[in-house]
Amino acid sequence: MTAVVLQKRVNYPTWLLVVLPSILFWLAWEPMPFTPLVFLAFAPLLLLAHRGRQTSGWNHFGLLFLSLLLWNITTTWWVWYASDVGAIAMLLMNSFFMYLPFWVWRFWQRKAPKGWQRRWRFDVIFIGIWLLYEFAHHRWDLSWPWLCLGNAFSGMPWYVQWYEYTGTLGGSALILGVNLLIFRAILLWQGDIQANPRFFWQRGGRMPLLFAFTLVFVMGLMSLWLGHRAATNLAMGKGYWVAAIQPNYDTYEEKFVLDPMQMVREMQATTDSVKQALALRKQALDCVLWPETSLVSSINVAYMESDQQVAYLKGMRMHDSVKTNYLMGVNMVQWFPWEGKGKPQMVMPDKSARTVAAARQSNDPNYWYTLHNSALWLGDTLQYYHKSKLVPGTEQLPFVSTFPFLESLAISLDENSASGTLGKSDRAMALGDGVKVAPVICYESIYGDYVSDYVGDGAQWLAVVTNDAWWRNTAGHKQHFSYAKLRAIEQRKWVARAANTGISGFINPVGESELESVWYQGRVDRCDVPLTDIESKAGGFVVGAGTQLAMVQRIVPNDIKTIYQQLGDVGVLVILIVLIFLMALRGRTKMEYLSQGAVNMAIETVIASI
Repeated sequence: MTAVVLQKRVNYPTWLLVVLPSILFWLAWEPMPFTPLVFLAFAPLLLLAHRGRQTSGWNHFGLLFLSLLLWNITTTWWVWYASDVGAIAMLLMNSFFMYLPFWVWRFWQRKAPKGWQRRWRFDVIFIGIWLLYEFAHHRWDLSWPWLCLGNAFSGMPWYVQWYEYTGTLGGSALILGVNLLIFRAILLWQGDIQANPRFFWQRGGRMPLLFAFTLVFVMGLMSLWLGHRAATNLAMGKGYWVAAIQPNYDTYEEKFVLDPMQMVREMQATTDSVKQALALRKQALDCVLWPETSLVSSINVAYMESDQQVAYLKGMRMHDSVKTNYLMGVNMVQWFPWEGKGKPQMVMPDKSARTVAAARQSNDPNYWYTLHNSALWLGDTLQYYHKSKLVPGTEQLPFVSTFPFLESLAISLDENSASGTLGKSDRAMALGDGVKVAPVICYESIYGDYVSDYVGDGAQWLAVVTNDAWWRNTAGHKQHFSYAKLRAIEQRKWVARAANTGISGFINPVGESELESVWYQGRVDRCDVPLTDIESKAGGFVVGAGTQLAMVQRIVPNDIKTIYQQLGDVGVLVILIVLIFLMALRGRTKMEYLSQGAVNMAIETVIASI
């Protein structure tokens, strides 16, 4: 008697595959507490890509683009508060850029040489393609790496202590690898589970799942060991007291409306309160951080010493026995006399001339100027750094050097704030007298490789000065704070963070938040939490002064240079791509043979039993 066993395929509704990634990524991303879901969130996208491999290109694009757009919306919708037009443009463009690795993957699957027509080779090639995409997306004019896959682990920093070797690219590779294994297991389930469920587990179906589980487990164990080692090695050292001032100005109603000197005096009063609190503990304040654009009135780079705001702070420091150093966010302006054609030229150290792309013409046709979002160090010396990683659309117009007319399309966050293409420093610079600090300005804190350059210049701790109030009380400022935990692990440095409003605080070199504030907004609505009840395990505390507050923490600067700091994304990417290529070149593994033969073996066994 001959029996025919018909295979039933499990066909998941297309709408489910489109919607599911956005839900899973939303639940996995900060501030949601379900980070491990990131190991499942990418698999539906891979199933969509697989289903559309033999369909029209437009069908392939439409379904994946829609799914990626939903992912972008659910995790970064809060950009809308800063700019509705900018948010729409960002969401659409970033979704399109995310689609490009899938398009390349599809093209490779259809056009690859015969020797490459093996499913596991396609998988490892996709990992390499995606890593190249993330690497490139960190480095061009439309850079928006907020949703780099490796950033998902900011909600679980204890798990990624190995970022000191790989940075976020390593996290992206792990997430993709696990999701691809689950993707292959799902395809096997679709193929043979209906014949006899036990064959899925007894044959090749279990192999991808077991490998995925083992990979996740081993990386977790390695992370725990690395975290313990780092915490032990970094616990000792000379203390350095730092205060992060959070003034709680409403960005839209107060920050650029109130008298600039009034705000300076208020933040100085809060600083004085910190000094008094430390004096009772027989300690002195070494450095105070004021948030981004604390000095609103633009400081002329050529005449900093005579600026009213700077002169006031220098006078306060001169008459203070503590001699506290200041690191603060400021607006700066630099003027260029120019009577030539086009934009002004700057003479470089090698005697070559470079056009100042960010220059703007003043009312006087003979004078041009550049605006800067900067950090100012006020200590024994005056030092400054101009923000280099600029926000696309607001601080930097993409490709404006090639297409000057784009300057008119700049998105203004506020009628009193600078918009359009800003001037910037050529490189990351450490500031300070003696103990060096990395003056990381807002958006720069999501670029791990760029933060490495600060440390390469001698920075012994990281300071993030930011204004997250543009996004109001949403997930935006929480994600931004959590990303700083990854920078702490990558560099094994303390991170101090001063925000105009939530979240200010301190993160130790293993990515643990030692002290952090919450969201406060406005001059009359600050805090219902008794400040005296907030104290960190490392000796930090909070000082309230009127409508402002200050987070105070003893940190331990260090000169450690991690593997990631030395290699950067370039080195890590090369190593990962080489490993991926070697994996792709290997012959068929036992897993592959079992996977391909699982369906036939299941059917044959069922027929034989009948």
